[in-house]
Amino acid sequence: MITRTDVAKKAGVSVATVSHVMNETKYVSPELREKVNTAIRLLNYRPNIVARSLVTKRTKHVGIVVNDITNPYYGEIAQGMEEIAHKHGYTVSLCLASDHFDSYLSSILQRQMDGIFIATVGNGIDPEHFQPLADAGIAIVNGGAKSYVDFDYTDAMNSLIKYYAAMGHKRIGYLSGLSINTPIYDKGNDRYSLYRDSLKKLGLVFKEEYVVDGMYPYKTDYRSGYEAMKTLLKRDTRVTAIFAINDYMAFGAVKAIREEGLKIPDDISVAGCDDIFFSECFDPALTTIRVPKTEMGRQAMYLILNEIREKKTGSLQLKADLMIRDSTGPVKSS
Repeated sequence: MITRTDVAKKAGVSVATVSHVMNETKYVSPELREKVNTAIRLLNYRPNIVARSLVTKRTKHVGIVVNDITNPYYGEIAQGMEEIAHKHGYTVSLCLASDHFDSYLSSILQRQMDGIFIATVGNGIDPEHFQPLADAGIAIVNGGAKSYVDFDYTDAMNSLIKYYAAMGHKRIGYLSGLSINTPIYDKGNDRYSLYRDSLKKLGLVFKEEYVVDGMYPYKTDYRSGYEAMKTLLKRDTRVTAIFAINDYMAFGAVKAIREEGLKIPDDISVAGCDDIFFSECFDPALTTIRVPKTEMGRQAMYLILNEIREKKTGSLQLKADLMIRDSTGPVKSS
């Protein structure tokens, strides 16, 4: 059985140095760190994780909280998070914020995860849910925590509404999925506020009847987009363009519009948000607000590591931009 002593001999360093490299308990120069890691690979050394966690009080285990495992948006975020976690010897687990969310929180405590990233929005998640985790010393990113990473939609939303206005659209609908009265800690409603502000800046009329609010438990999936668009069409608002809070809801809206015998974008232009990989190959290719999802996952993991190692919190915003495709176009002439 290969031991740390064997690794130390192979690398030409002390056993203490091997421990510091593996447990990240003390600074080790890049040169020595590389020697230790090379020795670990050559010897195929597999440390006893349970024994190590008893010493370090760390499990090298983190989680990412999502509310819809079918949405590729979360998969891209998780990919970025796992990329950085793997480099630093951490394992990432998926936690589903569903009807059984409380049991997941208990599981996080029982498994002694070192940190979690709350990638989801809405779904009735309240910062108080996570206080027991914070009290247990678990690093938390988002969900009302001091560390957070999110997207700045300001320029992208202004660009979308400006583009719609240039195409002659004056009645622009909004499919929320979330509650528009969600508390300020929920970053999901930034888009709603920006939608209203952008309309005002361009002298366009904002009407509540153009907005379809979400209903508890505030899902933002394909079915929610379909039902929201059906509701908007029944109101006979004669909207000529819509924005859906994410691409999944936009896909559902497209189905609802087509069932009414309407054409896209001739009768109604449709735009989404996130730019998941299906959006470009969808028919019609979806106009959407692109966000750097993989980078969000990377930065979230860096924030977790920083809080674990340095006891420091941090925050950052990543910029979103507009991608114009075939699902939007000029308003139909009367």
